[in-house]
Amino acid sequence: MHKILALLFFTLSTVTAQASEPVYIGFDGSYGQKSDTSAKAIELGARIAIDEINARGGVLNGRQLELTTRDNQGLTMRGRDNYVAMASQKDLVSVLGGKHSPVIVESIPDAQQMKVPYISVWGSANQITDNIQNDSYMFRVSLKDEWGVVALLAQAVKVSSNHKICVLVPNTVWGRSGEKVLRDKAQSHHATLASVNWYNWGDKDFARQLNACSESGATAILMIANETEGALIVNEIAQRPEVERLPIVAHWGITGGDFAALTGKSLDKVNLRVIQTFSFVNNPRPKAQALATKVMTAQGVKSPEAISSPVGVAQAYDTVYLVASAINKAQSTQGTAVRNALEKLPPYDGAIKRYAPPFTRSNHDALNNQQVLFARIKPDGSITPIR
Repeated sequence: MHKILALLFFTLSTVTAQASEPVYIGFDGSYGQKSDTSAKAIELGARIAIDEINARGGVLNGRQLELTTRDNQGLTMRGRDNYVAMASQKDLVSVLGGKHSPVIVESIPDAQQMKVPYISVWGSANQITDNIQNDSYMFRVSLKDEWGVVALLAQAVKVSSNHKICVLVPNTVWGRSGEKVLRDKAQSHHATLASVNWYNWGDKDFARQLNACSESGATAILMIANETEGALIVNEIAQRPEVERLPIVAHWGITGGDFAALTGKSLDKVNLRVIQTFSFVNNPRPKAQALATKVMTAQGVKSPEAISSPVGVAQAYDTVYLVASAINKAQSTQGTAVRNALEKLPPYDGAIKRYAPPFTRSNHDALNNQQVLFARIKPDGSITPIR
């Protein structure tokens, strides 16, 4: 009898101890980059979701979710080290990847080896989820260049008077991903790539590239850039005679930083539109509206237009809910079990869309071109959809 009671006490103590241990989700973001706003936005979206889930009892019958974060400073090798460190942590079920596609792509071999799902909640390079194998640990709740850059091209053709497009792309994995899509799709969209111009992260002068745009006869610019280089390009265009200020269709890297502060009144002089997958503005989805209220309070802003890096907030928020669902479906914190569960999740109504299903065995991208919209950025930093 004493042995039975002792065994029962030991079992109950073990279950209680396990229930009190957190389940971790990691996030690797570019916090250390001075103008970056994406990392804090992604963290905020993830933390709001975690707080809501924990208030309802957490996961695995009472265990609380916790977020652990690291700073990759936009550096690929630092990001790789961060992923390995987080994936090694006990009871960490997934790592969220931030704005920089090259950082995520560099860690693909580590994800496959360590078998902890790596989910991009901003990075768009095709390579992140291309070549899906039966055991791929790479997922994405974000725009993918395969269809996002096609939307950029179609928008550039729309604002171009002669369908001649000048392209500005960074010499990175992200830039090469976008450039390949443009080469492949230009003809079918009745576009001519009049001039394709490469630049490096950290470049300060874009006169050569912009001169090439003017000389090529292009009547629109398609720009793939983050906020720092994107702002320099916009500022340079704004200083030119009005007849040389070509309209710009931009990839969304510029909304991952304090772009308005870097450009100031230049935005009033340039016709710029930027791709997004989500907006809080006039959004009828109940979860989007509830999330907007919490985000505005957290960021200290008074309108949905003023929310900083909105795609990062919403995509991280929905991702955490999908991960929590996978944990409960797997009834485990083991990486392979969570990965397998992610491929078999039930439908979920998120802030962005109804995921039905989010992922499958052959498709690890939760979003598609139905989420594409374009927006304008005002000098005060507000992001407003173009209707």
